[in-house]
Formats: sequence, C-alpha cells, structure tokens
Amino acid sequence: MSLRRPRTTPLHERLDALDRALAALDGIAPGEALTGTAELLERIDRRRALSAEHTVIGLFGATGSGKSSLLNALIGKDVARAAVRRPTTSAPLAAVLGDAGSEALLDWLEVEERHALDEGTALARAASKPARGRRARRTEAGTPGVVLLDLPDLDSVESAHRDIAERMTGMVDVIVWVTDPQKYADALLHHEFVRPFAGHDAVTVLVLNQVDRLREAEREGVLASLAAIARADGLESAPVLAASAETGEGIEELREHLLGIARSREAVVERHRADVRGAAARLREAADPTGMAERSSPAAIDTLVEDLSLAARVEPVARAVGGSYRHRAARRVGWPPLRWIRSVRADPLARLGIGRGRDGEGLERTSLPAPDAAASARASGGVRRFADDASAGGSDPWRAAVRAAARSEEEALPDALDQAVAEADLRAGETSWWWRVLDVLQWLALLIGVVGLGWLGLNAALAFLGVPPPPMPMVEELWIPIPLPTVMLVLAIAAGILLGVAGSAIAAMSGAWHRRRARRLLTARVRGTAQDLVVEPVDETLHQARQAASDLALAHGE
Repeated sequence: MSLRRPRTTPLHERLDALDRALAALDGIAPGEALTGTAELLERIDRRRALSAEHTVIGLFGATGSGKSSLLNALIGKDVARAAVRRPTTSAPLAAVLGDAGSEALLDWLEVEERHALDEGTALARAASKPARGRRARRTEAGTPGVVLLDLPDLDSVESAHRDIAERMTGMVDVIVWVTDPQKYADALLHHEFVRPFAGHDAVTVLVLNQVDRLREAEREGVLASLAAIARADGLESAPVLAASAETGEGIEELREHLLGIARSREAVVERHRADVRGAAARLREAADPTGMAERSSPAAIDTLVEDLSLAARVEPVARAVGGSYRHRAARRVGWPPLRWIRSVRADPLARLGIGRGRDGEGLERTSLPAPDAAASARASGGVRRFADDASAGGSDPWRAAVRAAARSEEEALPDALDQAVAEADLRAGETSWWWRVLDVLQWLALLIGVVGLGWLGLNAALAFLGVPPPPMPMVEELWIPIPLPTVMLVLAIAAGILLGVAGSAIAAMSGAWHRRRARRLLTARVRGTAQDLVVEPVDETLHQARQAASDLALAHGE
C-alpha cells in the first residue's frame, strides 16, 4: 500500500484566494493589515515577472555582526568593504553569479552597486560542481544564478539605512540572519525582524558568525541557545549554522547550503508561499471570518418581523380592517331606520388613510400615529438584536460589519414600513353575500311593520272621525285573539331586532376573520420589507464572511 502525498495547492491559486480575501475584508479589517497585504501581493506579482533563474539571498544583521566579511568569505573575493568603523555598509551591494538577465531584477531591488563574479571565485567554483546530499535530487541542471546582497545594519543609527534593510527583508528570496556571540539573543533583532517571518523556514538561515571568538566548550551551548530562540520565533526547521569569516570555519558548509537552495530554483516559490501563508494568518488575526453563521436563522427573522410589525402599527391597522368590516356591515344589515347613525361615523380604516389614494395619484403615507418611543426603540433594538444573533460567534470586526449591514437602510426603513402597510390590498370595499340576504329581510320586516302600523293608524283615524272602521282580521291561533295589524307590527319589530342582533354577531365573527387575514397580509409585507432592507444585507455580509474564510484557508494552505 502506497501513501500519497497530499496535494499542494499551486501558488497562483493561493495568490488568487488571498486577493479575493483582501477584497472581502475591505472596510472590515484594519487599514494597516489591508495595506500590508496589498503591498505584498504587488511585490509578489512584480517578483514573479522578473528572473526566475536567479535566487536573491540577503545577509541581514545588526551592527558588528560581520555581514560584509561573511559575504567576502562566501564569494572568496573581497567585494564588500569591511572595516572597524560602523556602520560600514550604507547601501545595498550585490555580488551576482550569472549576471545575464539580472539587470531588471537588480533595478527592482534598487541596488546600484553590482559586482559580476567571474569563474575564479570560490562561489562560482562551488556552483559549477554537481549537487550533493539531500538537495541533489531536487536540483536543475546548469549553474544557478545567485544574487548575494550585503545590506545595511538593521540597528543602524542612520534611519535611511534601517529603512533599506527593512524594505529588503520583504523583497529577497532567501533571508540569512547573521549574528555574533555577543548579539545572537538581541531582542530587537528577534522581536522586530526575525519573528515576523515565522513560517519562512524553507528560505531562512541563521548564522552564528565570529564563532572563532568562542571556546570549543562554549560553542555547542551558544548554538543550542540560538536554535531555541529561533524555534520560539516560529522557525521550527530553519538551519542554524556556525561560521567564521575570519578563519573560514563553516564557510564551505554555509556556501553549499545556500547554493543548494539556489540550485532547486524553488526559493522564490517557497518565499512567496510563506509570505502568502503569513499574510493570510495576519488577516485572520485582524478580522477572523470563521465562526460566522451561514445565514440568518428563521427564528431570528421571525423575532425581527415581530419587532418591525410593532413599529409599523400592524395590529392597529388589522383592528381597523375588522372594525371597517363591521362598520360597513352595520350600514347594510342594521335596522333601516337607524342606519343613518352609521353614516355620520367615519370608517375606522378611512381614518387611517389606508387603501385610498388622492386625486388618482396612488397611495400616500398613512395617517397612522407615529410609533411611540417604546415601539421605535423595540424596532431599533430588534434590528440590533437580529444583527447580534446573526453574527454570534464571529470576531469583533465581522460583528461590527453585520451590524452596519443590518442598519445600512435604517433611514429608509420607517417609510418603507409605512408604504408596506399603505399599499397593502386589504380589500377595504369587500362585501359578503349574507349582507344582501339580511338587508332584504330587514326591509321586508320594516315593510310589514309599516303596513301593520298604517293599518292600525287608519282604523284609529276612522274611529276618531266617527266613521265605522272595516272589520279587523283577528289571529285566533294565539292564546287570545289579536288583531292582525298588531301581530304584523310586533313581528316586524321582533324580526328587526333579531336580524340586527344576528347581523351584528355574524359581522363580529367575519370582522375577526378579516382582522386576522389583514394581520397575516400586513405581517407578510413587513417580512418582505425586512427581508429587503435588513435580512438580505446581513446575509450578503455572512456570505462574504464565509467566502473570506474559505479563501483565507486556501491561501494559508489548509
């Protein structure tokens, strides 16, 4: 059974992922984190467009670490000025092995002093030999191109010198940290320069120069201490080598190690891969998008709709719909002589200006009273609670981004809610079939009552005038004989009352149904407004967070 190595994501895919993550984090992560990543991507793009045949190796260190002497020893020729006076190096110096095609690269590095190495130098002779050891299987044929840089001191008293050295740490392909027995544990070197390059093990070398100043019994302990500090700085596998530019001790081993890196032609890719991984980690630390929900929860949306419905005065409008139905029903099924009372009362729905336009110009703002302070506070708090629920588990920058998204349409929300209510099709003029039935019965009862009353009145008038009235029919089926007109009048009044009570009861039940229907309709419209102005912006931000998390994971190599 064979074990397959896990697929390594190509560098270009990781660069694309970092670029997408950078765009997703714009306005969310702190500006310095975004600026640093953008500059890194620009540097990587520029370096990839330049010579891939040359490996740029920079010697970095504090004052007195012997960088210039070490460069001369590696080359086997004095090209860098080494002196007792400090600082010695004030500008970058390049020793170039295989200078063909290196001009544009050195121009980008802004290195003016350039020395082309001839075949007689120790570096050139070593480069022409076949590779040995573990790196031999990963090398490419031909003499590798090498640009060896001697750089100003990292702790130079001249700020311009420090700026050059700091800039170069981000541009070279291989970083060689040169220290000495006195300053190998210097906090400035490790905290400000070495530690930011944690994870760059493949393109980092730590050199303890001037090892000849240590007694044999001290060397092992100092090297072990330097290695431990390097591990604490995040360089788990970076080699720690001892050398002496003065005596030549360890120079050949260091030279072969650097040439091995150059022969593999992988330093540029390894450096960029480590840079991208570090940038992804810094962005994640600045604004970690992991832990965010995939989308807003239905329960949180329901709570938001409930809060916004209160601000939109859904319940008062729903009650007005039910009241309007009862009002119009009473005008149709109430006792006809008293219906005029309903005519002088305003329709509850009409008082709110719901469902009516003016001059044919469509709907206008409702006449609902503005939400009281408690309702407005609940709506504002509802939006805030919704955002907090949606962003629960996220980092502070993303939680702030979700809150901002939830409130992005805050100024438009009140009018949108009002129009959602005003433009709802509440069927304000809708009638019911039973209205006509009861209306006919009421008028029939009234007609019977009028006939009975008129009959009785006519008989009374005739009697008053001394004219004998015609015989009056009697209803004998009752316990006592009752004149038919009297029965007609009594039955008409009773029927009117019963029909009125029945109509009111049916209108109350139907009005309650219309109120519930209006509540459902208005709540649905409030939900639509909430979806457009609050939920969708939040869900877009959550999607942005998920995409950023995926891209950062890809850029980090996970």
